[in-house]
Amino acid sequence: PLGRPDHFVRVVADDMLRVQAREEVPGVSFREFFAAARFSLWWLPEVNNMCRLRVQSSAAQGVEGGLSLKFGLSDDFADASESDVMLGVVQDIKKANLITVASPFSPGAFRFEGAYWPGRYLTYRPPSNLLMAKCVDDGGDDIVDFLLVDYSVAYKYMTTCEVLAGAVETQCQASSSGYAKLSDLRADLNVRMYFQQMLGSTVWNNKDFETFFEGHHEQFEFDQKRSRVKLRYKEARKESKSQDVSGGALGVHLAAAEGPAELASAVLAAGSEDIESLP
Repeated sequence: PLGRPDHFVRVVADDMLRVQAREEVPGVSFREFFAAARFSLWWLPEVNNMCRLRVQSSAAQGVEGGLSLKFGLSDDFADASESDVMLGVVQDIKKANLITVASPFSPGAFRFEGAYWPGRYLTYRPPSNLLMAKCVDDGGDDIVDFLLVDYSVAYKYMTTCEVLAGAVETQCQASSSGYAKLSDLRADLNVRMYFQQMLGSTVWNNKDFETFFEGHHEQFEFDQKRSRVKLRYKEARKESKSQDVSGGALGVHLAAAEGPAELASAVLAAGSEDIESLP
């Protein structure tokens, strides 16, 4: 959505779409987040600038195949002011075909108008809804202008931890010791590009890396004596988290939990004494 450069239209279920930023879906990795945000424009010959928006992974299945954005699924859409947007195989072109219109506000941005529903546009309504609604440019929080960005832009939204984890894993695989030397990490092309292009700075020195890895000890195992590092894998991370935690057995389980489901299970299985022992 225009004005929300960190928000992307994503597939969050088989037929459900949401507009989300990375911080709104904690626990979802970089690759998982952006794999669900890949779409393609399928240009249709009947009318100039007519298209369908389809999930990229299904784009090779022909005109009638694949999953496209669909709207107006209720019988009263002709009289209603808006409709939910979902994914599905197109059976009615009136509920999927769009006209691409240049945004009047920003060069390079576009609006997607219903080809058979003039005045109704693909709309982002905060916090996360995607609708087909009547356009109201004055007032309100609805956004009808969208930017189409190349998938390579996604790498701007990688965290430092994700960049370094990928580089450490690559270096470890090429090392007989199973560790990545800090000197090799600092020379890694992806790390250098990230610092130069995304952070606008030179690559950290060894002391900076040491501070970072020690501050993220649950994910990285840092050997200060030899200036080298490797990743902790899931079981090792759980063991690391369980050290020096308060709250008895429950505290250990909470520290080792991988996501909301495991947190909830740990609390539900705990006794009252365990809960009272938490700080």
